[in-house]
Formats: sequence, structure tokens, C-alpha cells
Amino acid sequence: MKVSVQDGKACEKILSIELGEQEIQKEYDEFYVAIAPKAKIPGFRPGKAPRQVLAMHYQHEARENVLKHLINESYKKALEEKSLEPITLPTIKDLDFKDNRLFYRALIETRPKIKLSKVSGLSAKKEKAEVKPEDIEDELKRLQESLAQYKAVEDRPAVMGDFLIADYVCLVDGKEAEKRVDDWFELREDEFLKGFSAQLTGVKPGDEKDVQVAFPEKMAKKDLAGKPAVFKMKIKEIKSKVLPGLDDELAKEAGEFKTLEELRQKIHQDVLNSKEREKEVAFENALLEELMKQNRFDLPQGLVERRLEHLLEKAKEDFRRYGSPEEEFEKQKEKMKVELTGEAKRQVHLAFLLDEIAIRENITATEEDLSVKYRQLADRVRQPLEKIQGYYTQDERARETLTDQIRNEKTIEWIKKNAKEK
Repeated sequence: MKVSVQDGKACEKILSIELGEQEIQKEYDEFYVAIAPKAKIPGFRPGKAPRQVLAMHYQHEARENVLKHLINESYKKALEEKSLEPITLPTIKDLDFKDNRLFYRALIETRPKIKLSKVSGLSAKKEKAEVKPEDIEDELKRLQESLAQYKAVEDRPAVMGDFLIADYVCLVDGKEAEKRVDDWFELREDEFLKGFSAQLTGVKPGDEKDVQVAFPEKMAKKDLAGKPAVFKMKIKEIKSKVLPGLDDELAKEAGEFKTLEELRQKIHQDVLNSKEREKEVAFENALLEELMKQNRFDLPQGLVERRLEHLLEKAKEDFRRYGSPEEEFEKQKEKMKVELTGEAKRQVHLAFLLDEIAIRENITATEEDLSVKYRQLADRVRQPLEKIQGYYTQDERARETLTDQIRNEKTIEWIKKNAKEK
């Protein structure tokens, strides 16, 4: 076997591999020896057909298997011979296969050459977390909303702000587009279907009413966009939302608080903790951006493209989750590709940097680190610790992914510890 290596694009190596007749015929011999005992050929008992007869009946299958095996084995040997460690699967080009010669080129990507420049002493602005009075009031309003009661209205017709419980059939072009039973509607001025609520003010339980609206031009369901629709409503109940007062009773209902002041103090601390985490994440991200600016190197394009495909697939799943048709994703795919390419490059760039720093600073994920992470995950997903630990013990790939995550987290903490605040 002959092997030569050339430099290609950034982080790319081109392996030229050539095998001779002896190596090829040896592989053919092994294939026919293996297939002979189970070959079914008319006029011959299994294992008794001559080689030339086997070749007539299994020529195509032999060629495919021999070529596949020769490429797999020669590629592995070539990597060992040239001490190469690819980070992506090879791209096979210029394949030429005959009975007496096999030649091909394997394009591989290798780890970029990284010469760390500035990784400690980085600086970024870290803003102080502050809690404003309106932050507390907003949280109290949300709490009020969550504890609101809905009381039946029987002495008057529906008004804006009420909730209706109703059955309906939605007709578009005279055909049923949707049907619901016991659906809740809030009568409000600001709404998705303009004018819907206004037509329902004044109704009473037991009333039936046709509500005529037009769907917005921009909506996920393109077959309904811009079309007029009729909602045939049957009103069952009217509910009035009653908010609890901002008093000690609200505090007691919200948890283990005796007074509204105790509740305010707890909300203040929770909001402060949340804002401190936000500022810490912003500080961390600013440091990582500075780290990448200070340490530039060529990125493996194939790895970037694979990351981009992963981000696009995630975006596609988000489209599905929010009910958008797949055709809408396909229409926006090229635009999203452009937008996500920068993020793909950023993620690959940062991954190599964190790995290189971890190697240089001997940062590793220990068994103790894994145990701490198992407990955190168990608390987060509310599952027994033994179940979480068992999952990662049995799934080696999942354990490796978690180990890499911990190592990256520790590396980022090292960067922050050795950074300065502006």
C-alpha cells in the first residue's frame, strides 16, 4: 500500500492511497471463501461450487464488499502510518478501482493548530444587579393573576374583561376549519382576531351568535391567512376574574408568609438573585467574546457546516413545536442559514479554545464533579438520584457529553477567576 499526504484547505489533509493487485486479490479470495459455504447455485451443493462459478453469480456483490472493506482497512492503516487524527469522517474522491489497482483520495479535517495568545487577564464590564420598586410590583401582579378566582356572572350580560366558556364551530369558505367544546375566551380590546370580542359583548349564557372576522394576512396556517371566517358560538357561561387584594391574606395564600412585607422581602431576594445571574451570564459571555477576539485561528469548515446543520435542525424542530408548517421553514431556510452561520463558527471556535485551555491548565472532570452534577440534575428534573446516576452509567455517550460539559464549565470558571472587571 502506498500513502502520501498533502495539505488542503485550512485544517484539511488529503490522503492519496493506492493498493496493488496482490492486496486486491487477497481480499477477493477471502470474500469467496467466506461466501462459498452458504452460496446457493443450481447444480452444486453448498461449498462445492468452483471459484469461477461463484464469481459469475456473485461478481457484483463481491466487488461492492471488496471495495468497501479495502477502503475501510486501508484508510485506518493510512491514518496510523501518517499519525493523523481526523475530527470528521473522510470524503472519498477520485476513486479508481480495477482488479489490479485501487486508488482514491480521502479528504479529512484535523484539529486546528492553536497557539494560545491571551487567555488570562481578560477584562469585561460587569454591571451591578439592582432591584427597582416596579420589579416587586410586577411580581406581585403576576402572583395576583395566578391566584385569581373566576366567578360566574348571572345578573348581567358579558362586558370587556369577562371570560366566556363556549362551544364553537369555525367556518371558512363554508367548510368547517375548527371545532371546540368548552373553550375559554377573554373579551379584550387587544386581540389576535380584531373585532372578535366586541361582537360578543352583551351576550348571556344560552345565547347563540355568529361572529364574523377576518384572519390576519400573516399567520402560520397559510390556507387561512387573510380569509373571512364565521365562528358559530354557543355561550355556556360568563366568568368574571376577581383578583385577591394586596394584603397579608395574599401572602399567606402564596406560601409560608405571615405578612405582605415578608412576601415582598422574599420577592426582592428572588428578583435580585435572578438579576445577579443575568449579569453574571452577560459578564461571562463578554469575556468569552474577548477570548475569541484574542485567539484567532483557522476553523475546520466541515465541522462548521455540521454545526450549522445541527442549528438548522433545531430551528426546524422549533417551527414544528409552534405549529408552523414545514413549507414555511423551507422558505426561510436559506435566510436562516446566513443568520446561523456566524453562530456555528462561534460555537466551533469557542469549543476548540475551551478544550485547548483545559489541556494546558490540566482541567478535568472528576468523579466528584460528576456526582455533584448528578445531584443537580436529579433536583432539577425531580427524579431519584439513583435513576439519574444509572442512566449516565449505562449510556457511555451521554456520560462523555456530560463530562465534556463539566470540563467546559470548569474552564470557563478558570477564565473568570483569572479575568478583571472593567
